[in-house]
Amino acid sequence: MGVAAAAMLALQPAAAAPSGKPQRILSMNLCADMLLLELVPKTRIAAVTYLAHDGAEALFPGADAGVAINHGTAEDIINLKPDLILAGAFSTAMTRRLATAIGAPIVEVPDAVSFDDIRRNLRQVGAAVGEPARAEALVAQMEADLAALAALPPRRPVRVIAWSGGDSVPGRQTLSGHIIAAAGAVNIAARPGQTYSAIDVEELLAARPDALLYGGGGPLKPSVRGEEGQHRVLRRLYAGRRIVYSDIAHTCGLPQSARSALDLRRALDALPEQRAGR
Repeated sequence: MGVAAAAMLALQPAAAAPSGKPQRILSMNLCADMLLLELVPKTRIAAVTYLAHDGAEALFPGADAGVAINHGTAEDIINLKPDLILAGAFSTAMTRRLATAIGAPIVEVPDAVSFDDIRRNLRQVGAAVGEPARAEALVAQMEADLAALAALPPRRPVRVIAWSGGDSVPGRQTLSGHIIAAAGAVNIAARPGQTYSAIDVEELLAARPDALLYGGGGPLKPSVRGEEGQHRVLRRLYAGRRIVYSDIAHTCGLPQSARSALDLRRALDALPEQRAGR
């Protein structure tokens, strides 16, 4: 068989599943990975991204065990022969072209920056993978956590900032911003017209938030930015007033994002009273 014929054979569409549900789903986006792992059994997943493991370990350990990984290459699409591809909102032209060539529908999952976005994405992906009932169950789980928040008024207003270093601090129109607002806290980085702000240690000390929120337990690796977030002055001034949240629940819109807001509310309520003169 010649090279051209072999290439054409590799691009043949995968056979349709008798159930009508896709059986070889390929995710090429971290947030789509997380949704997919919650929606379908592992036996129907062709591969998730190489970033998925740390996110899954933070939220639902073992959910990705035994699932193949991909690096978003053309070879991955050709070799895995998916019957459905989940990609980010800005999937490459190559991804779309190869999806068309092998006859696999491609679902582009938009970034989520609000709880409404999470509801929309869950239902979109749930419909695509043939699991709308499971998607509705996850939406209901999220609604229950948000209802629990609404029934739990904050003990006192708390000024916070989600700061692990100065180059990218989430403002109001971000997923972190909506989680902080749902938790009943005041995000001091919520500046008009800005999605993210840059705040250095000196600005942070001058702003004097009541508590610092730190990302952790997710797929984001140690960095210079993270080292800045562990500045010794901050460790001393905010001893007992540093709250760690799950990076992945603030990075990707998931049902667990609502649980993160509920956990944050409880952590804020448990903060010690401010010392006089601080």
